Amino acid sequence: MNMESLVQEALDLFSAYPYAAAAIAAVVAVLAYFKFKLFLKLITASLILVAIGYIGVFIFNLTSTGIENTDKLLATPNQVIDRLKK
Repeated sequence: MNMESLVQEALDLFSAYPYAAAAIAAVVAVLAYFKFKLFLKLITASLILVAIGYIGVFIFNLTSTGIENTDKLLATPNQVIDRLKK
């Protein structure tokens, strides 16, 4: 999972839906101006959730790669044995 691709996808989403992007920017600006403490809490909570999600996806990718490699290693001796039997 590459951060550059995530940023590019977000930019593509905002360029595809400019009205939604303007609405999100307006809500963020209003929160930042009128309720700054709530804004900081929301930003902190969202950053923590994004970090947890990123770490979860990273761990999932690591384990799936390990499972695939283990399957390859276990399949190789069986293929050799099958060739010797012929």
